[in-house]
Amino acid sequence: MRELVVGYAPDLPPVLNHLSFDVGPGEKIGVVGRTGAGKSTLSLTLLRYVEPQCGSITIDGLDVCEMGLEDLRRRLTIIPQDPLLFKGTVRSNLDPFEEHDDGTLWEALRRARLLDQPTTTPPSEASSSCPTAGEEREERVQGDMAVFKSLETAIAENGGNLSLGQRQMVALARALVRRSKVIVMDEATASVDFDTDAKIQQTIRSEFSDSTLLCIAHRLRTIADYDRVLVLDKGRIVEYDRPINLLRRQDSMFHDMCQKSGEFDVLLQMAADKESE
Repeated sequence: MRELVVGYAPDLPPVLNHLSFDVGPGEKIGVVGRTGAGKSTLSLTLLRYVEPQCGSITIDGLDVCEMGLEDLRRRLTIIPQDPLLFKGTVRSNLDPFEEHDDGTLWEALRRARLLDQPTTTPPSEASSSCPTAGEEREERVQGDMAVFKSLETAIAENGGNLSLGQRQMVALARALVRRSKVIVMDEATASVDFDTDAKIQQTIRSEFSDSTLLCIAHRLRTIADYDRVLVLDKGRIVEYDRPINLLRRQDSMFHDMCQKSGEFDVLLQMAADKESE
């Protein structure tokens, strides 16, 4: 990203002011900042829901502004705070373009921790319909997530028959099916409880290890062990460094945010553990 300037109207001050930073392949970047810092605008700009006024964003050497919107949005995945689910079935929400076989969809559900035991996952050649009693293939979901006995299980409009935690996990499974190399999470765990947040973070760490991830974080614990933290303030980058380095600097904004969170010691330990890996 180079000298990126983004605003919502020509006669209004820009929301992002000359942002420049690099993200390496497979890096996990936490994006934090106070309300109005420009965090969500950054995620919207990556997928061109908002067009830059000037500057550029390149992915693998390609300028996203020169890519077709369909190509761009099929290569990147965004998981927002309230994920979009369609009225239909588990299958149509995981694979809306019907590009993958049943085995891939079941595997994504398992890897997203939506299935209780790996051994219950039907083989790729199995029918997606509800299994018979003799087959005893009822797929149970961990904790309070959901029960999907079939890929044809109905999902209501906007996922109305699922909890927010369940919708987040389905969105993660969809990202696993797509195998996106760039994933943007926009405060995706802000409204779920700590236990569900922990499940989501475990899935991210284990299943998206090869993907580049930008996570706009509501909870600092979410990104304390990421590779780097990007701190925004009033649309500008004020800090961009490894979490442990920012936590050791008492004059850093990230250090101050962690202190005010009441979890400084926990966050410091998480960042230190990351460095010792």
